[in-house]
Amino acid sequence: MASKSYRIGYNFQRRVVNHLKKLGFNCIVQPKSAFPDILAWRPFINENGEALALNVQENLDGRISYKTILPFYVSFIECKVNKYLSKKEKDAAKLILKEGRCNVFLVAHRKNRKLLFQEIKLDNEKIIATNVDKPTPSYIG
Repeated sequence: MASKSYRIGYNFQRRVVNHLKKLGFNCIVQPKSAFPDILAWRPFINENGEALALNVQENLDGRISYKTILPFYVSFIECKVNKYLSKKEKDAAKLILKEGRCNVFLVAHRKNRKLLFQEIKLDNEKIIATNVDKPTPSYIG
């Protein structure tokens, strides 16, 4: 039988995934040992709610090939019931942000059973956490 703390963490993680899916994100939950917990993405959309598509043209051996590319908004989310990252997790988040592997890095946490988010940013090699009123939208324009 699973421990009570594991069940609480799993249920909280599942709640975060359901919340993100309602916002139109596709989600992958990583194994327990991987950081961050959730990788979420969806195409950039315009103010009308339509996915943006980039039409590009390639020249292949004198032939022109047309392709449509969908740019994606990528979020990495770490689920923490108490909202605090460990030193090891902060270092890993710093590396992810330095390498530009995501558009936004969020820490999902709860307060009085309410789901909240903190955005983790990098400022001169320092990690800064700011509260997010709502998950950052993936809108352009």
